[in-house]
Amino acid sequence: MDLRARGPLSSFGGPHGRPGAPVSALVALVVLAGLAGMHAPEPGMAEAGERKEPRAGRPSARPSPAAKPSRAPAPPVPSPAQTATPFTAPGYSPVKPVIDQYFADPTVVKVAGTYYAYGTNSPDAVMPVATAPSPTGPWTRRPGDGLARLPAWAAPGWTWAPEVVPPRPGGRTHVLYFSARRNDRDMQCIGVATSTSPAGPFVPLDGEPLVCPLGLGGAIDPASYIEEDGTRYLLYKTDARSKAAVYLVRLTADGLRLAGPPKRILGRGADEPVLVEAPDLVRRGGKYVLFYSAGWYFKSNYQTRYAVASSIEGPYEKARGPLLSTGGYGGRVRGPGSADVLADAGGDYLVFHGIQRYLGGSKVNRGMYVAALGWDGARPVVRGAPVRYEAERARLNGCATPLARPRASGGKAVGPFDRPGCPVDVSVFVPVAGRYSVRIQYANWSGKKARLEVTVNGAAPGPVGLRRTKKGSWTSATVQRDMSAGWNTLSLRRLDGSGQVDYVEVR
Repeated sequence: MDLRARGPLSSFGGPHGRPGAPVSALVALVVLAGLAGMHAPEPGMAEAGERKEPRAGRPSARPSPAAKPSRAPAPPVPSPAQTATPFTAPGYSPVKPVIDQYFADPTVVKVAGTYYAYGTNSPDAVMPVATAPSPTGPWTRRPGDGLARLPAWAAPGWTWAPEVVPPRPGGRTHVLYFSARRNDRDMQCIGVATSTSPAGPFVPLDGEPLVCPLGLGGAIDPASYIEEDGTRYLLYKTDARSKAAVYLVRLTADGLRLAGPPKRILGRGADEPVLVEAPDLVRRGGKYVLFYSAGWYFKSNYQTRYAVASSIEGPYEKARGPLLSTGGYGGRVRGPGSADVLADAGGDYLVFHGIQRYLGGSKVNRGMYVAALGWDGARPVVRGAPVRYEAERARLNGCATPLARPRASGGKAVGPFDRPGCPVDVSVFVPVAGRYSVRIQYANWSGKKARLEVTVNGAAPGPVGLRRTKKGSWTSATVQRDMSAGWNTLSLRRLDGSGQVDYVEVR
């Protein structure tokens, strides 16, 4: 794995249309035409203990006929890995919610050209469902409820973290995994339901929960993973705070029953807040990449991390620091977590939630975000989240020298930039082609103004000013540059004056 990227999305430490802003009919037509051409609950909901997000909501008032689920569906579609360029809807931004009200713990699937999103219970649905013509929107909440009713073992108001698995082409049975509270004790368990439509209503299987480890405080956050040979697995998080961990268990071919004992594959690290939860597993770069969240879902330090393994059962080696965090986003997205990978023909996306409003205590309103997801081997890079590149790891080409600087990131910087026309080349990786912000952390202690020229892949040169700074202090300047998907060469050349560069951050 390439270790050139450092910081929030860096190397390993040792090895998942905003409806609140109405979209005009014209915009919707433009989007469709473009496509054709190519845990505390929300207000009024019960609190959730140590949940990544309580899916609280009203119980479904309409009992459903006992629809008998298919017991022998066709083999499932294996977890894919597409890399094509994604389509972006007009007005979309990776740092703005595509659904800005009550859509926590989101997951998205594509069925027959339409994208379906499912979330934790809201004030008006046990399982809210939204649809869109593209992953980036515009998203529209569907009327009604995606879950026909709760199973007999479940109490209303605590239905969280849905996971929907579509059938393979030609199949009919969509499988839903969900968390719900037992009606005989204060504990969450995982149930399973089926439907012939991705919009539902999903009808739960009666009997005991699919997963309910009473000795570990119950289970939440189900996530499906399917191997290329069709073998199905379920990941989940055990819910007792002192024993919170991510487990993996093999399922039967139809995904409706357990087919083996569970295995603990990930626990909390010393540098991670409170607990780990919300797993999502994909295979990229020849490795298993496990996304997970750390912390309390209702606090701003809730974050998304990842770990990598060569075997599905591990051992999983965690990356250094969070992939997504409030600080990494500069506060523009708060508490980004419960991430889920959408593998689409247009490329991978990361679907996650962020806090829209703090409502007191553990009550928060969380909306859904969607961001393009790129891969440098097994290292994920998310559009809109920063990746830091330390200047001392760049190709210096004799144009600058590594300098010991205790107040700099990593304790080093490079400089002085005092040779005209001599480039320092920084290799940077971006998930999709487009315009990116390039933040340069620097110091200029010369007493005079200075300027650097910034180019990407030898094109579109432009200056950036380095204002004077006090001895020992650092500041930053930001420029916008167009980049190609994958690796790019960002070159820094002196125009006039002198200065030192600590790091470059791309978002």
